[in-house]
Order: sequence, then structure tokens, then C-alpha cells
Amino acid sequence: MKRLKKWMIVPTTLAMLLANAGLLHSQTVQRLAPGFNALELQGTSAQGNNCQVGNIQPQYTITLEQDFGSLNFSLQSAGQSALIIEPLNSTGEPVASGRQCVLATAPGQTVEAPGYWEEGTYKIYIVDSTGGQSYTLSISQ
Repeated sequence: MKRLKKWMIVPTTLAMLLANAGLLHSQTVQRLAPGFNALELQGTSAQGNNCQVGNIQPQYTITLEQDFGSLNFSLQSAGQSALIIEPLNSTGEPVASGRQCVLATAPGQTVEAPGYWEEGTYKIYIVDSTGGQSYTLSISQ
């Protein structure tokens, strides 16, 4: 009986590790320095309500290694998606006052968040009221 219990631990532990690996893999971390090649990131939106992230995990974490005088985030989606960019402080906590949210006013509308961006780390969320909408997020200088 003890041998059977020990054998049950292995598949259970393996299943937990694989599930956690999938969660970690779903969040992409990018480090950007001036002169980087434009990025095109594709995925599916999370289900969310307008500019609220609640318990949603960010799709991306972007670290800007220097200030960017001109940086553009552009989101194209089949749905009526929102692009939410949330800066983190030096301890990794969100800075709510710096959060930017750009909402599409119609399905398929491209939304953009251009401008000056300070050096630091940002969480990026792509949400849609239904979730599961395919998108392309472009980041360029």
C-alpha cells in the first residue's frame, strides 16, 4: 500500500509542474533598448471588463532599458479589445496612477498608445469582453 501511495506522488507532481510551466510560458518577457527591431507579438485576449484587469495575468512584461522619446504600442484585434499598459515600481508593484488603457470603440479597430516612455518595467494586458480574440501587438520606435 505504501508503494502505491509513493507511485501516485510522481504523476501528480509531474502534472503540477507541467501546468505551472504552461502558466509561466504564457507570459512573454521582452527587454527593449533603443534601436531594437520592431516586435510583432500574437496571441489571444483574456476576458476582461474594459480597463479592469482583476485577477488576469499579463500577456507580456516589457522592460525598457532606457527612456524612449518615441515608442508606439499598436493593437489590432478582431474583437473590441483594450490595451492596458501598467508600469511597475522598483519593488515590482503596479503603479496605478501610471496605468494607460486604450479601448477600441468598435470590433476590429486598431488601438494605439504612442509617446514618451520612461525606463522601467511594464505589464501589458490585452482584454476583450468575450476573451479568446486573436490579436497582434506591434511595438515600434
